[in-house]
Amino acid sequence: MPQLNLRCMRPNRRAFWLILSLSALPLVARAADGEGVSTTFLLIYALGIISLSVAIILGLTRWGGRQDQIKSMMPFCIRYLVESSDEHQKIEAATALGKAKDPGALLILVDIVNDIDTSDALRSAGIEALQAMSKRYHRYGHVIPELLEAAEKLDHQRTIDLLTRYFERDSKKYVQSAYVIGRKYLRIEEYSEARRWLQQASNRNRKVMVYIDQISQLIERCNRNLFNEGDALFKVEEYYDALERYALASHEMRLNEKHRYAAHLRLACAYCKLERYEDAFQETLHALQDEKRSEDSIELNKLLQEIRGEIGETEEASAQRQQLAARIDALITTIFSHLK
Repeated sequence: MPQLNLRCMRPNRRAFWLILSLSALPLVARAADGEGVSTTFLLIYALGIISLSVAIILGLTRWGGRQDQIKSMMPFCIRYLVESSDEHQKIEAATALGKAKDPGALLILVDIVNDIDTSDALRSAGIEALQAMSKRYHRYGHVIPELLEAAEKLDHQRTIDLLTRYFERDSKKYVQSAYVIGRKYLRIEEYSEARRWLQQASNRNRKVMVYIDQISQLIERCNRNLFNEGDALFKVEEYYDALERYALASHEMRLNEKHRYAAHLRLACAYCKLERYEDAFQETLHALQDEKRSEDSIELNKLLQEIRGEIGETEEASAQRQQLAARIDALITTIFSHLK
């Protein structure tokens, strides 16, 4: 015989006594009116009420135990969906998550449904799980059909709007919502927004591990596109916008990141064009710490040291600064021809 969940039983003791007390009220009233009540009737009545109370409490306990079981299974189901290479396990996990009442479970199913690399079988399981969840999870019952419709129509902006409105305004934020929003922005080639959301997903993922390397892979894709956008802007002399792309792509870049050296050089070049020589100098220092440092970065660092030292107001100092600025400008052209 299965054991009762005692933890769930404790809060239901009050319910038991409340039912018993309420049920006894008619008898008390009859006694107050002077009506006789037989002992046999009282015993049968009491046993009936106790049986009813026990049945209700057992039902509540079983329901509470089932919810606890579903909640305890959620992390494993999410892990199977994210990590497992077994298609059957993933489908079973998606189906199980459809029984949960949790935003995290909902969002991981939304992720599955919107992932272009998801198999048809797994996507179908995700859709069915979300449909089942919409009938149980009344808080998001009206949102789930809208999310499914947006996924079916490949309406990426609609998905972004729905996730932002319903899952990014509460105090508790979820890795999955930021991840899906970032991936959607990547699909519509809005790389700056994609990078910002994916960085949020990465930060949240450090606190609650959901994804392994999926976020970092998407961030790397964003970075490549942001560097390309920055280079295009740099060539048409839109240096502020180019700097913005370079800075965003370089944010929290890992020390072993293969694009790290080129990122610092790009930033240094953009700062030079904006005559922010101190910032450019700091970027060259970072570049020189990299094993990929070249003669170009060493030369740029030397020229920036010199121009930082020319602080006089004389005509000679001004002429020297102009000469150094021209040499820096020429070197930047050479550096950019070497960057990939």
